[in-house]
Amino acid sequence: MAPATTRIKMYFQYTPGFAVLGVTAIIAAAMAFTSWLRCSTPAQTTFTLLMVSVSGYATVAALESAAIALPNKIFWSTLEYVFSGAGMTFLLIFAIYFTSDQEWLTFRQVVWLWIIPVFDVILVATNKWHKLVWTGFLPGASGSNLIVYQHGPGFFWVMFWVYVYVFAGSSLLFKAAIKPSMVYRRQAGSVLIGCTAPLIASTLYMLNLAPPGLNITPMSFLVTGLAFSDSLFRFRLFDVVPIARDTLIESMSDGVLVLDVRNRIVDLNPAAQSLIGTTTKCVGQPIAVVLAQHPNILRVCYQNKNDQVEIQLAQAMVDLEIKQLRDRYGRFSGRLIVLRDITQRYQAEIELRKVNERLHSQLLAIEGLQAQLREQVIRDKLTGLLNRRYFDEVVPKELARALNGGYSVALIMLDIDYFKKINDTFGHKAGDDVLQAFGPLLLSQVRTGDIACRMGGEEFVLVLPSVSLERAYQLAEKIRLAFQALKVKTEDREIYSTISGGIAMFPTNGTTEDELLQAADQALYNAKGAGRNCIKIRT
Repeated sequence: MAPATTRIKMYFQYTPGFAVLGVTAIIAAAMAFTSWLRCSTPAQTTFTLLMVSVSGYATVAALESAAIALPNKIFWSTLEYVFSGAGMTFLLIFAIYFTSDQEWLTFRQVVWLWIIPVFDVILVATNKWHKLVWTGFLPGASGSNLIVYQHGPGFFWVMFWVYVYVFAGSSLLFKAAIKPSMVYRRQAGSVLIGCTAPLIASTLYMLNLAPPGLNITPMSFLVTGLAFSDSLFRFRLFDVVPIARDTLIESMSDGVLVLDVRNRIVDLNPAAQSLIGTTTKCVGQPIAVVLAQHPNILRVCYQNKNDQVEIQLAQAMVDLEIKQLRDRYGRFSGRLIVLRDITQRYQAEIELRKVNERLHSQLLAIEGLQAQLREQVIRDKLTGLLNRRYFDEVVPKELARALNGGYSVALIMLDIDYFKKINDTFGHKAGDDVLQAFGPLLLSQVRTGDIACRMGGEEFVLVLPSVSLERAYQLAEKIRLAFQALKVKTEDREIYSTISGGIAMFPTNGTTEDELLQAADQALYNAKGAGRNCIKIRT
């Protein structure tokens, strides 16, 4: 039996085409393996199958190029149609997924997409009976193992559908390539270049512009593999997915950033670049690196929830809104960050706050002035006691509360004895000094809820709610004795004086202000008639 190497040489002959196609198969296989390791979406799965088809197409094309016998060449050529048909179908499905137009890609639609490729394979496999694909075979250049395939209408039928599928996929990718998103344009543009190369090669082959007997279409997939490789590794196809491509409008005044599932920047618009101080070169980089100078933004980005906060940047105040993005299956697919410059609004709010603070301060000042004015209106300036105006305003209300509450009220009327004599003897200044001394003494003896008023001249009134007659008399006596012992210093002398008082009780001696005043005044009159410096009770 001949050695294996010898047997191989009997069936295959090394050619440059075999080498080129072999490299194409290896590149496509590597792409398929790399994509398979990262499979997590339908688009990635379809891309993996596309690369497997390209690798298979290049492999059988390499074997057809190296095969010597015509039956072997026909066998490998038939398999080429199997992989090329699968490749064009997976390319169209991949373009549909990549451009997010998969809503109509139902199971029925996918079945319809596979009918044409399957029919083409059957047509090629049965060529020996109908001669519609290959009508004949001619030897290639002298000394080579190339075969010139003579094509029938079936071949052009197959190529027509290849063009339809590839052109449809390319059109979808072209639509994506003109999107405003920078990364999406680069990804789609790179993939579009990879799709264009086989179309050009097929056209040259059909127009007999390629070397006779040499099918350069499988070789063109080397360009496809390199273009897809550039998109996969340089632009991180499938890792850096254009999640919010329709949202990122270049002319938006709001800054927009899109993060993928690994917190890398997918895209950002000019407004975002201006706000965070970066450029499109940061696309594909981790957010932690790009926003190292903005830790307050980073803290929000790493939260696994939707949020909206106001954040101070170096030169602007921004309203930051972060939203989780999910695909049609509800799976987490990244984050959308919107940065809205609210500097003017923030400054306006600060100014408004300052104005409100000034208005509040002015209001407090006005309220203080109103309180002072009211004090001046209801308080006697000389003694510091409340005046007749306050008495007439408050006492009727107090009596009404006492009537509803069922408690008594004592009214004590006090008068400084011989006050006119003090004025006549020592002067009005001395009389004022006596009044000024009596006011604080009176205030020191009453409770918080009691009312102490100067009714005019040397006449004073105390209103004592919830006080018995006995307690009122004791208080009046205490005040009388304290004033009797008080020395009033005026200029170079000391003045001693006394008071007389009369007590009336509500409701025993009256139920109105006037009735009580009249009753207390009558008791005061009795005290003066009894020699003054005493307290009398109205009976």
